[in-house]
Amino acid sequence: MKKISWFTPQSNDLSGEQWYSPGYQNAAIANIKELNAMHVAVYYNKPEIPYHINFCQPVYYQHNNDYVVGYTPWESTVVPSSWLYNMSLCDEIWTTSNFVKDVFSNYNVNNNIHVIHHGASPEFTILDREITDKFNFLHVGGESLRKNSQMVVDAFLDLFDGNKDYRLILKYNNKSNAKVRMNNELVDASKHPQIVCLEHSLNTQDLIELYHKSHCMIYPTKGEGFGMIPFEAIATGMPTIVTNATGTADFAEMSFALNAEMAEAKEQSEYYGVDTGLWAYPSYDHLLELMRQVVDDYDAAKRKTIQSAKIIHDSWRWTDSAAKIYDRYQDFVGF
Repeated sequence: MKKISWFTPQSNDLSGEQWYSPGYQNAAIANIKELNAMHVAVYYNKPEIPYHINFCQPVYYQHNNDYVVGYTPWESTVVPSSWLYNMSLCDEIWTTSNFVKDVFSNYNVNNNIHVIHHGASPEFTILDREITDKFNFLHVGGESLRKNSQMVVDAFLDLFDGNKDYRLILKYNNKSNAKVRMNNELVDASKHPQIVCLEHSLNTQDLIELYHKSHCMIYPTKGEGFGMIPFEAIATGMPTIVTNATGTADFAEMSFALNAEMAEAKEQSEYYGVDTGLWAYPSYDHLLELMRQVVDDYDAAKRKTIQSAKIIHDSWRWTDSAAKIYDRYQDFVGF
């Protein structure tokens, strides 16, 4: 039987407390499940198995096998200096988008770099949405500065403040950064009567239900290694306004691509504690234009995105991601 060694740290400890991004773990599980279906046995960090994949931040890479792959996304134009040595020790590097491949190539982290996109789960089923009550805009990930929830809130209120036919749903974990001005003071966005804030974690089925109840995803992110949140939204057929830069540029045109410029983001460098280089700055005026376009001709917005969703479910699945991993493995074993 074909065998692969795989290393991804757990996203939480034995108590259940989350200490690390669950994104790596969720993607690892999805790919491993598909590799198993291809009759590839995947073992956790086994030095005696020649072919090894590190799917995690490079500071955690293990180098005990004959052939070592480093696999990671990244969001900005500066590769952390703490990553470079471990990446140079790998036999090849994989990443999740063409943007990150270019960044890694510019830093010469390795002379053997490949793009393996993430995939969509068949659970994210396509829905032809109808507007039966309020029009629900949705933003997910507002606990992170780079997800740009404040721009979402500002744009929504500029267009629809006081119009009860429109609602904004903010899904985040623990606390959002977004504020609104009410009675001449800045308060949490949840205080606004047209904004619904969901602070608790959702399992996959509940998240899909939220997507199906929403009519348009707004995602003016400043930086993504890939962008699973808007990608999965498009996979359900939801019109999605997403930054056409960094990792999301590989699929933004599938729905509504938001113009952006690359520039230094001091607040991101302060957040990470190091120079993080350039980030995407989405156009606020273009965001307003696209939101209005989606609302004014929702049937056309749906048709475009549903067609893209069909493409995703046909050729951007986790099965397709795992197949690319398997192809790289076949090159190693000489098939």
